[in-house]
Amino acid sequence: MLGFVRPFRALIFASFLLNFLFSTLNALTLAIVGPVFSTLFQTEERLPQADIASRVGGSSLENAVKSLTDLIVVPNDFYASIFNLSAGIFVIFLFRGVTKYSASVVSTKLEEGIMKTIRDALFLRISGLSMEYFGRRKSGEIISLLTNEVGVLNHATINSLTTLWREMTSIVINIAALVVISPKLTAIAVGLSLGGLSVIRVSTNYLRRYGRRMQQSQADYTSTLQESVFGIRVVKAMGLESYVVRTFFSQTSAYVRSALKNTRVLALIPAVNDTFGILALVSVFYFGGMELASGNVTASSLMMFLFFLFGLMQPISAVTSTIGTMQRGMVAATNVMTTLDEQPSIIEGAQETITFTRDIVIENVTFAYGDEDVLRDVSFRIAKGETVAFVGSSGSGKSTMLDLLLRFYDPQKGRILIDGVDIRTYSLSALRSLFGTVAQETILFNDSIAGNISLGMTDARQEDIENAARIAHADGFIRKLPDGYNTNIGDRGMKLSGGQRQRIAIARALFRNPQVLLFDEATSALDTESERIVQDAITDVLQDRTAILVAHRLSTIVNANRIIVFEAGRIVEEGSHAALLAAGGAYARLHALGSASSTSS
Repeated sequence: MLGFVRPFRALIFASFLLNFLFSTLNALTLAIVGPVFSTLFQTEERLPQADIASRVGGSSLENAVKSLTDLIVVPNDFYASIFNLSAGIFVIFLFRGVTKYSASVVSTKLEEGIMKTIRDALFLRISGLSMEYFGRRKSGEIISLLTNEVGVLNHATINSLTTLWREMTSIVINIAALVVISPKLTAIAVGLSLGGLSVIRVSTNYLRRYGRRMQQSQADYTSTLQESVFGIRVVKAMGLESYVVRTFFSQTSAYVRSALKNTRVLALIPAVNDTFGILALVSVFYFGGMELASGNVTASSLMMFLFFLFGLMQPISAVTSTIGTMQRGMVAATNVMTTLDEQPSIIEGAQETITFTRDIVIENVTFAYGDEDVLRDVSFRIAKGETVAFVGSSGSGKSTMLDLLLRFYDPQKGRILIDGVDIRTYSLSALRSLFGTVAQETILFNDSIAGNISLGMTDARQEDIENAARIAHADGFIRKLPDGYNTNIGDRGMKLSGGQRQRIAIARALFRNPQVLLFDEATSALDTESERIVQDAITDVLQDRTAILVAHRLSTIVNANRIIVFEAGRIVEEGSHAALLAAGGAYARLHALGSASSTSS
């Protein structure tokens, strides 16, 4: 993750500095115990000078405490000393609060900035991956990755690192103070506290395992939620509410079970650590009392030691809890970084300029999803200006051929040429700019009609939008809407009918003035009236354009210049509608089936 962290070096430095100051001021709130104790109890205790000199740093601590005491305490004036102490404590806590607030703001800016960078990088990577990636990942998993997992990564790693730095700084400062006061008592306290580290070591594997389960459960219920909302018409039409609810409940229950197991282990860490901490505290209290009785430590020094030791418990508890929490973050980080390491299976060409003046040639193309061939040794030619239709039963390879033209996938064998140049020579943006696509499932966005037609073109001219809509037979119904072209059509265009959505999709395809139009069963999901309107739009659109039509309803492609018949991944017939009917082959059988179906309906 260092690559995402480096741009925020200044914020990291500011965060570390502010947290260091906070930890120092925190320690100062404990150090002032000495002057408070001396003032309240009017003690002037000092260790014998020889004993002080025998301890490393002892004299510097005594001098520091004496300097602090002399600064605050006014000799023979108890009330002035109490006032100074009160003011000093207020000032220390005031600066401590300001430092903590500033550190929190800077840390949040740092964390959110890094998370934004990671989310942006993830979205950029995912949007640039090939269709093969989306074929093997559920859409809900991808959404969960960008939302849940990045959020966990933020809380459990970036946020945790800030916490670790702040609390570790406090631990170092407090231990340094403890060593200066009494190395012997420090050794006793630290030795007993180390027992808690064994719990962390044992628990990390469990926490990572449960973290993985939690992340997977989140991905599962996010996927179910996304699919249920997207397919709500089907869910309600088929009475599947109880089924999807049961599925969702089951997946959220799995998440709760994993979260509970994770919490049981996670909560055990500070509980055990606190137990060892209290054991260290009471042991120091006992042995420190012995030292006080033998004159090896002053009462004020022992009080400061106990306060510093007590002050150690919270940061140690925070560190151990944070290390436990980070295990889930490590799982999320692994998932995020694995996705960032994904590479597109489609390698772009370098050529940015594409020309189409003669023909598109498909040459001995074979393609398979996994081990099963979908297309087998397919060859044909489409001349510029020609309208070609692909027909065949479901699974015969028609739509796959369109996917190969757009380079959603590459064939395992053979090649596709445009004016004699292999399409793998071109960049994907250059190649796909040649085509305009209208699919059976129209994907529209929660935007205005104008925004959907000019999708992504911020400098689109209104007259170009309206011209594309007129050609697509959409201008008439658009102008009858309350806000015309500025009408918001809702999520996935739900405020429009199926025929209206398809005409918007046709207008969108036309808006960029593509040289080749691809219609993938664009009318198969429409009723008869809507199909007639959309078919009229398609007929007008095809004037003087190269087009490929994929259709189940053969009535929609009778005027095509040429019809190519697919069967089990191979081309079995080619010709005009009349010629293929006269031949009495596969096309004639499909046509007879279609006619019988129309008659029966």
